[in-house]
Amino acid sequence: MMLIECSFDFFGGMWGVVKKCFAALVGFALMLLTNTAFADVGVFLKDITLLAQEGTNATTFSQGARVYISGENENQYIISEQNDTYYADKQDLITITKKIKIYKLKDIPAAMYSEADFNSSIVKELGAGELLSLIDNHGEFGLFNTQDEKKGYVYLSILDEIFIEKENISLGTATAAMTVKNKDNKYLHIRKADILYIKDFRDSQFILLDEEGNEFAVNPLLVSLNKENVQLSRASFNRNSVTNVSKVIEYAHNAIGKPYAYAQAGNKGYDCSGLTYAAYQQISIKLPRSSSEQAGVGTTVKKEDLIAGDLIFFDTTGKKRISHVGIYIGDGKMIHASTGQKKVVIEEVNSSYYKNRFVTARRIIEN
Repeated sequence: MMLIECSFDFFGGMWGVVKKCFAALVGFALMLLTNTAFADVGVFLKDITLLAQEGTNATTFSQGARVYISGENENQYIISEQNDTYYADKQDLITITKKIKIYKLKDIPAAMYSEADFNSSIVKELGAGELLSLIDNHGEFGLFNTQDEKKGYVYLSILDEIFIEKENISLGTATAAMTVKNKDNKYLHIRKADILYIKDFRDSQFILLDEEGNEFAVNPLLVSLNKENVQLSRASFNRNSVTNVSKVIEYAHNAIGKPYAYAQAGNKGYDCSGLTYAAYQQISIKLPRSSSEQAGVGTTVKKEDLIAGDLIFFDTTGKKRISHVGIYIGDGKMIHASTGQKKVVIEEVNSSYYKNRFVTARRIIEN
């Protein structure tokens, strides 16, 4: 089975979904197949044995197996495999590509008109082989979009119907807060109950996309799969606060192992408030320079309500005043510049040393 890989522009228009493809056509993921062989493609999330619709044939599909989906109903996908038909519950697989019908201009130049009439004004001169997306039928004409977002009417008889594969995104919900690092050292912060955009399932993990098209592998136990699929029209997709948190945490992660250095914020190392100061500078937030002053910024947060990106403050001197700060990264952990370990480290918030020294926490980035 041959699949097309694409990257995405989430904030584009109808054709902005597919930004560039290995087929080298902007706006389209081209894959021309025969009607009999071409169907949606799905991937199984677990090992499963299904009984064929007719007869007694049973087939075991392994976790991660790619299959052709020939149809669906409310709760099931219809799987076509070796001349047999199977019904699989939608919770057992996700659709990763969808078949989309488009139109290709035959090997002659033609015109796109402002109305369904040859005598109307010309919107655009079309080149031979140009690809169009149908909006609506109007008798012998169709209303189409071009790759460059021109809209107008084209005579249907000069067009051929073809199919493409477009990458499909499934929706999920995060069952816990997490911070995920990918192979390119990018970080994605996810809050509990966040909507997740699932591109694929590989090596027993969901492959998530962020708003920039970066991929992140996540344990499926941390994701509740929704029924809805989307064709990646992300005009309403807004994760600015999550993106900012990810940048802060990514900076802090990259500082791990750097030396503790009093009154420093990156050049020769960090002190505790220097690390938080420098991390938040990455998203153009200028915090006060000392930990006690930073504790006056943002919104107070209870310890049990911490989310990644929150600042955590401690009294490490026993003088009933704030003397230390760290950045909470989720899963009960923080990144901080430790005087005891003389470097930037990850440490448990409820470690034997810090548990009873907690004073307060502040949320700098609001949801």
